[in-house]
Amino acid sequence: MFSHIRVFVITIILLEFTSTVQAIGKSNSVDIKKSLEEHQGHLLVNKSKANSVPLKIANVSQIGYDPPKKKKKDSLRPITLELIQEWAKDISNILHENENLTVRRDELLKGFSDIKIEERNGTAIVEKAAKALEELLERRGRVAESIMRKAEELAAKKEDPPSSYAFISSIKLDELKELTPDDEKPDEKGKQWDMPLNCTDRHKMLLMNSAHFDAKVSLEHNSVHVATEVFECDSRVLNHIYWTEGLADTFRDNYAKDATLDLQYMCSAKGFMRHYPAALWSSMYKLKVDGEELYDCRLRPWYVSAGGAPRDVLVLLDASGSMSNSSNLMKAEQFTLALLSALTDDDQVNVLRYNVVVESPIPCFNESLVPANHVNSAAMMAVLPHQNTTNETLMADAIHYSMEFLKRQREAPGRPPSCQQALVLVTDSLYDNYTDLMRSLDPEGYVRLFVLWLHDRFGLRDDTQVYGESVSCDRDGYFAELITHADVTEQVMNILRVLERPLVAQRKHRLRVYSDVYANVEDPRRSEYYWQQKENAEQVYRYAELRRNKDQFLATTRQYGDYLHMRKLEKYGQYYEGEEINYRLQVSVSVPVFDSTTVENITITLDEEKQRNATRTYPVNRLLGVAGVDIPLDHLKLILPYHLVGAGGSLFIIDHRGNIVIHNNAKPVFDGDILRPGYRTVDFLDVEQPAKDHYPRHYPPEWLEFRNSVVIEQPDGHRTMEAKSIFEGGMRVILEKKDYFWKRVMEQYTVLASLPKYTTKHAVPDKAFTQKLGEEAWKALNSTDFSVHPDWLYCRHVDPHFKDRKDEIMHFIERRKNEPKFAMRKITHLFSPIKPTAREQSYQCNEELMARLSKEAVATYRWMQNENAEETCSDCKLGSNIAFFASESGLMRWQLFRATSRHAQPPDTNEWAHGPTEPWYRRAAAAPSRLVVHAPVAPVRVMRNSDLAPPPLGEKWYWLTAARALSHPDKGFLGVAGYHFYPQHLRDVLNSYTNFPCPEEEEDICEPHCDGVIWTCLLIDDGGWIVSTNGVKEETEDERLREHLANAYPAAMSALLNANIFKIRWVHDYQAVCFPPVIETLKSAAPLLSSVLRSMWTSVQLLVHISREVFTLITILTSCGLARGETEAEKEKRRKYIREQYEREKYERLYDPRVLVNRTRFAACDRSRALYEFQRTPKSLELLRRTPNPCKWPLIGTEVPGTNLLLLAVYTNCSNTGKPVNNPFYNQLVTMDDGDEGRVRMAARLACWRNRVPLPARAPHTACYPHDYSTEAGYRQCGPWLPDPDIASDVQLSNLLLFIVILNLLINITI
Repeated sequence: MFSHIRVFVITIILLEFTSTVQAIGKSNSVDIKKSLEEHQGHLLVNKSKANSVPLKIANVSQIGYDPPKKKKKDSLRPITLELIQEWAKDISNILHENENLTVRRDELLKGFSDIKIEERNGTAIVEKAAKALEELLERRGRVAESIMRKAEELAAKKEDPPSSYAFISSIKLDELKELTPDDEKPDEKGKQWDMPLNCTDRHKMLLMNSAHFDAKVSLEHNSVHVATEVFECDSRVLNHIYWTEGLADTFRDNYAKDATLDLQYMCSAKGFMRHYPAALWSSMYKLKVDGEELYDCRLRPWYVSAGGAPRDVLVLLDASGSMSNSSNLMKAEQFTLALLSALTDDDQVNVLRYNVVVESPIPCFNESLVPANHVNSAAMMAVLPHQNTTNETLMADAIHYSMEFLKRQREAPGRPPSCQQALVLVTDSLYDNYTDLMRSLDPEGYVRLFVLWLHDRFGLRDDTQVYGESVSCDRDGYFAELITHADVTEQVMNILRVLERPLVAQRKHRLRVYSDVYANVEDPRRSEYYWQQKENAEQVYRYAELRRNKDQFLATTRQYGDYLHMRKLEKYGQYYEGEEINYRLQVSVSVPVFDSTTVENITITLDEEKQRNATRTYPVNRLLGVAGVDIPLDHLKLILPYHLVGAGGSLFIIDHRGNIVIHNNAKPVFDGDILRPGYRTVDFLDVEQPAKDHYPRHYPPEWLEFRNSVVIEQPDGHRTMEAKSIFEGGMRVILEKKDYFWKRVMEQYTVLASLPKYTTKHAVPDKAFTQKLGEEAWKALNSTDFSVHPDWLYCRHVDPHFKDRKDEIMHFIERRKNEPKFAMRKITHLFSPIKPTAREQSYQCNEELMARLSKEAVATYRWMQNENAEETCSDCKLGSNIAFFASESGLMRWQLFRATSRHAQPPDTNEWAHGPTEPWYRRAAAAPSRLVVHAPVAPVRVMRNSDLAPPPLGEKWYWLTAARALSHPDKGFLGVAGYHFYPQHLRDVLNSYTNFPCPEEEEDICEPHCDGVIWTCLLIDDGGWIVSTNGVKEETEDERLREHLANAYPAAMSALLNANIFKIRWVHDYQAVCFPPVIETLKSAAPLLSSVLRSMWTSVQLLVHISREVFTLITILTSCGLARGETEAEKEKRRKYIREQYEREKYERLYDPRVLVNRTRFAACDRSRALYEFQRTPKSLELLRRTPNPCKWPLIGTEVPGTNLLLLAVYTNCSNTGKPVNNPFYNQLVTMDDGDEGRVRMAARLACWRNRVPLPARAPHTACYPHDYSTEAGYRQCGPWLPDPDIASDVQLSNLLLFIVILNLLINITI
């Protein structure tokens, strides 16, 4: 009943509501009709001034109604070609008018009217550079040999040190080493002061900061660095430290003759290095890391190479089940790492694991040895810890496989010769004597065998020692027990000492070794440890953020930001590549120091009851050490004539393997302060890339043939190649023909010059820096603005005296003006307690470069005399700007033109001091007929730690540059002139022409324009980078990051690519870094169980779980009893439990798994970046001008006359529906098509990928002294040690004792 009443009431309410709505609608219809009839004349307005036609109003109550809206603009009204060409011409006029007003090119050309023009000669350039390099290496070689001769002389007449002898240690050199009190033995004052167990000097040394040595040094002393594993007060070590004190005079004499010398040293085989000058060791480290001191001079490349490289080393690691002892595995890995670190890049190495099979942990290394460089060694060590130990050991099969392996390498054609071959066997047990097997496999004795026995000092003993000593002795090797971690370095040194024997045995010829590039005292393991510290810091930061505000930290936006941060690092390669610290890369010249001893007696105590002695006489062929001198690359660059190669040219050096020593595009550091893996193994094909696009590591045949000519076949030559010139941090590329010239130096290095086809004719001023020219230059440069290239040698003190290069240049020009007999070089040093003045300090000059600088300064003097510069540009449309001229000599001249600008004033200092190596200089020289407007492009820079930001970009990364080549009427290149201006002014100019105001009532009759909503006008350069846009933007923190057309308007770039107006050029980054996870999850190749069995097992597990839960529920329901009141003890127990749970929950609320850092490591890998290039052809220009057709052709464009710019009008309402365009800010990981993704560890895949195309190398320049089995018979005193013959008194005493014993027995029997 109640339900029927409720339905009736609802029906009545709905009827009333319907009638009310109809009444309201009728009333509104009448009002609307009246309003429309009154204002019908205003509904349609014909902008063409035609008569308005009244519109008859229909019964509006029968149609729907929308309020009047503002009429939309006609989106289909295109911008015409004539209109955009007019805009482009107006913009061009503004740019050129500003150039004519401020740059005054005619005035500059007048100053160079008498300059001589010559053809650039690439052969002469490389010969000049090669001669300078050869002279430097020869001087440094003579210094190293003088240290060697003095060391051998001192060693021949060495004496024991006095008991009070203490040497100067490089550790804590600037601190006073105080005595420490012993509280356990108090004296009369309550404390007992004891001398520490130390033999180092306790005094504090006065040090000075030296830019030349890049450390805190004392030129009055030398000091000693001792390796951590060596006990410095051991008499065997201290004796050698003592006699090397005599090297002090040689060190000082060498420095007095040549103050340009860097560190001189003698590294002893005992594990210490005496170096001059004395230097605070911690100041030589640029990476400040807390941790163990890793430096050992005996493991540096210059030391190992001086011992007679190259060598083939094959390491056999026992992987049987008996090696499951974690201690043995750890020692084996540490030994392998130390051995790999000790080898040079000339050595060939491999690590094989064996049990029932023999295989490499890296699949592609199974059949060959690979160079022992850091990339390959790091890959092997990254994979080894993840290998399983299982099965038995088939030792004979493993040895047989290894000997055949080394034989194949020895006989392989086309590989550099090896002086020696060594097999290093690391095992925990030997069950047989394999001497006969080795003799049958290697009857000539080519291969040395080293046996490292891993065992517990107090564990079970077997016959391993007997077997190991026998086979290693017979094979001219070495047997050692690897018991503790401290034994690792010493055992590696013992192996190297054996390999030194052939070199020392001949004792006639000395090697002069030129080392690989390396980072002074740094060790790659320090960088790996520092990366872990960075991730630890990131973890601390994330946990602090979680505690500060958990909800905010766990918010989706924050978590997505963290995800993007790591994605930018790993996938997009946007890690920071700046070099905040200088690792002081260098090469060294080293010479081995021979021990004059030829034989020695070795006595041991036999392990027997009588403790008798046993003595053997062995030949002695060992090194006392290695003497050497460092040559930092920063010093090496000073002798190279960079000023001769011109715009777009480069001068670089490679070694005998084809790896770069010096190159403009070398990138040794990432994340600001971490050494890049593989920085020593960058091939010159990795930085000089072919113009033809190709897949990474798939080098074109003609470039492989070119490399083969340079590295192996031809000591000098010339070749023209189509190449990519990569500059501005890899963000720009130019395809051009280059002439390559090269010349070999000392059979170790090769100097190359690459010259583009433009600027082949250039200005060549007089090469003599005369006194008259000095007077003119002083007048021209005094009180005017100028700068010089900061990295080139003009005139400078050996240890810089002036902070500003300008002051330094003026100092030497003044000296040349005032001193008729001014010497261009004074490198001698006078030791004096009085600090020398600027005129007394050592210096060196490049006379040719100083003469060119001075002549160009005189030529530009009149141009600088523009007293009206401040008023000239008061109304310039491009605002305040800086007019400049940059010459090939590195001279930079500029003038400020200030305008009434509301945007920005020019910077106070010159931000473009690099002149000829600036990107705009190269681009202007490559397009001499155009005014090149350069927009600097900086890559995205992401630090590993998300709370840290990279250093801010300077003003030079924001200001635009308009530059044009300045050429002599005879078509000779003089330099580049132009002006720098603030980008907002160009944006204002673009807006004034393309986004002019239009009254609202006249919108339909206004000309089409770029309003930033429907049409947007852009100025882009020939790389697709947006120079300016008419959209109004506020300056933000990321304003200095340049936009690209592909990112801002992908539909427009896609259309340009499809029409071949732009093309993609792939630039490969072979120095890239990737960040694989520390813990990798690999896919199984095949399931262990069939799918049916796995399904049955899952079902059984599910049934067990359900049964357990049901049983628990039944137990709870069936158990019933009376509740009892709690006792006080139970209450207290419950309260305690609640408090504990509360504390636990409180702690858990401060933790979330998402706070954890995804731990990574860094590794060398390959990346590729897509850059765009405009095809400046008649066909491309014609296609660019065609009428827009949204959204098939959503743009129209034209050239800006006389410039490198394109003016585009882009229809913004189109989205890219085709193939996604490439982002030039992405440095993408190369996809390795090896089919092993997810099944092989990343380190192994990267190593295989980088070694897929073996690049041949030339043999080292040093003579090779191979292992001759017949000459080392004196070392093969195998078998047990026999006791020394007893002397007569001992025999008599023994007989007497025997008689007493027998007599005592007889007496006992009779009793």
